[in-house]
Amino acid sequence: MGLTYAAVHSYGHRALQEGLLYHFQRMDHRHNYSMYWYWIYLSRGRVAAAAEAAKSATTSLPWMNHIPTIPQICILGFTSLGIAPYDLSMALFLQTFVFVSFNKVMTAQYFTWYLCLLPMCSDRIEWKSKRMVYSLVLLGVAVVGWLVSAFTLEMLGWNTYRYVWMASIFFFVANVNLLVAILNGYRVKTMITPSDGCYLEPGQGWSKLKVS
Repeated sequence: MGLTYAAVHSYGHRALQEGLLYHFQRMDHRHNYSMYWYWIYLSRGRVAAAAEAAKSATTSLPWMNHIPTIPQICILGFTSLGIAPYDLSMALFLQTFVFVSFNKVMTAQYFTWYLCLLPMCSDRIEWKSKRMVYSLVLLGVAVVGWLVSAFTLEMLGWNTYRYVWMASIFFFVANVNLLVAILNGYRVKTMITPSDGCYLEPGQGWSKLKVS
């Protein structure tokens, strides 16, 4: 918060726009893993056609730009209220993972945003469970499927727009499935708030918070 305030104080609204708000407003459809990319592609085509017909220079997508952020904000709020009070590092990882997975633009470098936070909480995730192994394998298959379909579209020039879109939906489902597996296998080995008597036993999911 302090660094953000200092940047805004020094550079004004531009720092806030380029550093934070840009990622909520970005509407790129190329190299985009998000399941929204095909919708963005079709919407841009319609807007461009309407602008050409009206001899207008505008190519913006007004209120439609903010629709995908609604589920994103809801889930971010849920992770903030449900996990952050008990485990801040885990909450930071989950919030970033959710933001990237549900964002309407998701390029490859976005993955590093949450991967760099994983070492802070990886010891509290049950990696060896069957559910987790299945989720990771499913995610790997989804990534390969998306890359293959995207290669045929961008490098070979085939008309595979819908195949890439379906691969993007599959990739989104794989990410949500991994998120559920992480939450189900999430564990805390020590008392969280001893004064209140709230704790999680090893191996228990976040939803099984006990109050003694």
